[in-house]
Amino acid sequence: MKTLSAEGREIFKNLLVELARAYSLWVKDRNLYYQTISNSNLTFTIIDAPIDLKNEISKRIKEGELCIYQLFHSKESINFTRHLCEVIRKCANLNCFPAELFSIINQVTYEYINFTLDDFYEIIEGNYDKPIIREACFESILTSRITTFKKSFSSTLYQFPVVVFGLDKETKLGDNVLLKPIDSLGLQQKELLLFNETRIYKSNFYLEIFVKEKCSKGLSLQLAEKAKNTTFNILKLLATRLSPNAIPLITSDDRVKNPFHFYRYGKNRNSLFNATTHNFPNFQFQSKMFWNEFHQTQYIQDSLIPIAFQIVELLLIPNFSSERVVDRFERALLWYGDAVTEYISFQQIQKIVSSLEALVNFHEENVTENFKTRITNLHISYNGLDEKIKMKANQLYDARSKIVHGSSHDESFDFCIIDFSSETLLRAIYYFSIFGFDKKRFNKSLPRFLNDIPNNIERRTSDYNH
Repeated sequence: MKTLSAEGREIFKNLLVELARAYSLWVKDRNLYYQTISNSNLTFTIIDAPIDLKNEISKRIKEGELCIYQLFHSKESINFTRHLCEVIRKCANLNCFPAELFSIINQVTYEYINFTLDDFYEIIEGNYDKPIIREACFESILTSRITTFKKSFSSTLYQFPVVVFGLDKETKLGDNVLLKPIDSLGLQQKELLLFNETRIYKSNFYLEIFVKEKCSKGLSLQLAEKAKNTTFNILKLLATRLSPNAIPLITSDDRVKNPFHFYRYGKNRNSLFNATTHNFPNFQFQSKMFWNEFHQTQYIQDSLIPIAFQIVELLLIPNFSSERVVDRFERALLWYGDAVTEYISFQQIQKIVSSLEALVNFHEENVTENFKTRITNLHISYNGLDEKIKMKANQLYDARSKIVHGSSHDESFDFCIIDFSSETLLRAIYYFSIFGFDKKRFNKSLPRFLNDIPNNIERRTSDYNH
């Protein structure tokens, strides 16, 4: 890695000082150290020798050589370690979470202190203000440990079990996303058998996600899970356009109505009747229609399917800088995916509005008016804006406001809110792809783009007519 920044070196100095204070307190008064840790609401945290140094440290102890066998964290040293993790991750441009570096920094610190014992004992004796740091030694140890850690990074293939209705063949959804049938051999896996025993519907496909970028295990899994959830929600969105009852797949996290339900009622306990409900999976028929249409339209020109799955592909790329447009769209799809399986109406309304707000609200004034205007703009056609759309957006937003502020939770509509939100999101996919899913620092440019949609349509129409 390149040389650590001056900020990083300063943090490391402060870390050494706090570890020296904690070590000194431990040696002088262990009960007071325990009390200090307890007052800080911390667990007792020590730094042991890294595996590759255990034999050397044991040898030193056996031969009576001076060494620090264990170090002891305090609240302050833990905070400095966490801060240093963030600085090093950024400085080394590592594809990992800062928290994954915590153990690495402990290893670096332990090794450095045991190679510069005289300096550490000087700090213990009171040299808190101007601790010495052997920069060459520190950089060498840090680089070696980070290099070893980075070697553990890899590209990773993930398979998530899902239930897919109406599909009987392998289907490629994107460059790194695939639905793969579970073969009979796979069904014998112990984990899959246990997984299926706890579900109403049995898994018949794997959603296969390939994280091409070499990452740490933690980051790689997060990228894969984001891609997984977004894939599910895109498929739900595309299916809803065909039919509100079309459910192409069920994930392990989805709400699923049990096939049978009953309750008892009557005037008293001696006069009770049974009321039963059977929930038949009739959505499977619409799901088969969905997959037929999916395969027919997937590769035709201007199809929304490959455009939508650009979102998934971008989410597989690590991003530690500013928020991207695609990150907002991911949140919108999460809210939408949760809304379509929500059976409590007032919660469904809140989730749908949150989904749309993720796309059109940017912490501005006139939030309600901007919401209505931009939703209406997304529905524009070559015939112009439709006031009915604005009325629907207003009715939906007003209902959410009443629910949130406690004045109502029993709202009714003269239109299907799932249809309305799905059509809005599908149109947003098209327009946001034109703006650029990978754009950053868009809090001013994206609102302007959404506000200008009618003007852009008018210019295109004018150019076409001429």
